[in-house]
Amino acid sequence: MTTNLRLCTFNVENLFRRFDFGAFTDEQAQSYLPPVVRFLSDFGDGDLSKFDDFKRMMETAAIAQYDDHRQHTALALTAADAHLYCLQEVDNLDALNRFWALYVNKIGKLGDFPNFVLQEGDDMRGIDVAAVSRDIVPVYARSHAALTRGDLTRNDSRYPTANALLDRFPLARDKVDNLRGRVFRRDALELEIEKAGWDDRITVINCHFKSMGGRSRNKIGMRQLEAIAVRAILERKFDDPASALWVVCGDLNSYRGVVKYSTDDTPRIEDEAADGDGDGSGSLRGNGQSGLDPLLADGFGQDLLADLPPDTRWTHYYAGARHKTQLDHVIASPAMARKMVGPVQIIRQGVPFRVPGTDGIARYPRIGWDRPKASDHCPVTVEFSAANQPVT
Repeated sequence: MTTNLRLCTFNVENLFRRFDFGAFTDEQAQSYLPPVVRFLSDFGDGDLSKFDDFKRMMETAAIAQYDDHRQHTALALTAADAHLYCLQEVDNLDALNRFWALYVNKIGKLGDFPNFVLQEGDDMRGIDVAAVSRDIVPVYARSHAALTRGDLTRNDSRYPTANALLDRFPLARDKVDNLRGRVFRRDALELEIEKAGWDDRITVINCHFKSMGGRSRNKIGMRQLEAIAVRAILERKFDDPASALWVVCGDLNSYRGVVKYSTDDTPRIEDEAADGDGDGSGSLRGNGQSGLDPLLADGFGQDLLADLPPDTRWTHYYAGARHKTQLDHVIASPAMARKMVGPVQIIRQGVPFRVPGTDGIARYPRIGWDRPKASDHCPVTVEFSAANQPVT
């Protein structure tokens, strides 16, 4: 049994075992329906006599599209060959168990995965973060979904560094001053794991930060607030976070560079660009800021994909703006970063053919122009050794 630890983060895109029949009357929810349903159905316009027809259309569309989608998701997970999978957009624990049994295990290459962790978060669509592991034991799991503004900012706070961090990031301070409810839009799932050959436990925090889409503005501040909360959790836990073994990973909906494509598929790299700002267009209105900044400031954490060439870091393609960005991150403490071995692996065989600049990437069977696909994100895998690696 290897003493190395392979960690994969992957937004599996709406791993559901349910239909969102709220879309029958909720215009915003309709954007998550299968495209064929949106094309063929009028959603009843509130006429309940049409609801049964709508349900049958949903079921037919799911049968037609979902099976290939999940086979591709399972192939991407298998290619990652990780010991610990940190997943985003999982419906619930039952959905995760069934998917693993009926799709991942059918491939027959990964062996036994006895450990599944999911705690319900706060997302209004019910998408949660989850973890699946083999050859390691999660000895501790904690949800931070209940973290509130008061926990971070009151004078007797259990998170003593939070106020200083908020003062450094005015966009986040503005968000917390006007916040109603909890800090994390989904959750920050904290795990402590033990791996054979390692002297100390490893802390992994799996996150899914506030999305870029929607109607509200300046979501960079919301993502910065979530990043501040994660950093405050780590600074509370460790007397010296730089020397501790921790990793923050997940779909952080933030990027620090973008590859834009013209209509003739000519790429243009804009390095160190800011997050898009709230309307889903990906336009750059953040004054050079990113939701990642609080986790990276002062060398607190190191983004392990940052050394890749700017045009190869991407993990997500947004067709509306024709750009590729790195929304999925593995940020490690300096001590943990020194244990990284080998190159970062970004698995792109499951991306649809509409993504420009991917002609040389082999695809899984039956991958389509837009769908089916493995996900709208790419899995990212990083490997660590129990021993420190030489500095190059």
